[in-house]
Amino acid sequence: MTKPYIPARNHIIWLDYEPTKGREIGKYRPTLVLSSRQYNRQTGLLIGCPISTSIRGAITEVPVTNLSKPSVVAASIVQTLAWRDRKAKFIATANEGILEQVLQRLLPLLGAEILYD
Repeated sequence: MTKPYIPARNHIIWLDYEPTKGREIGKYRPTLVLSSRQYNRQTGLLIGCPISTSIRGAITEVPVTNLSKPSVVAASIVQTLAWRDRKAKFIATANEGILEQVLQRLLPLLGAEILYD
């Protein structure tokens, strides 16, 4: 018997973003997991950023090169989602440096970069 999959930090997974409201991002799409496996297991939630093939060149986009299509992590969109309910499925582990690049773009948006100076 195989153990059920539990998302971990730096995993790229499929997640169902429906239903949506307003201008939220939707569809079944890849997501970069920011939260730890321990948090994800204990809460049934994960913290992540959606990944899109709509590349606009925004400074908050981080290119991902190990997926089947050119894609970017939308570092400005951070969501807490119920990963079991949203049918999480492992795709890949993000290439080295992707998580760090996402955090470099995200922390200034939160005003948290001063914590690391």
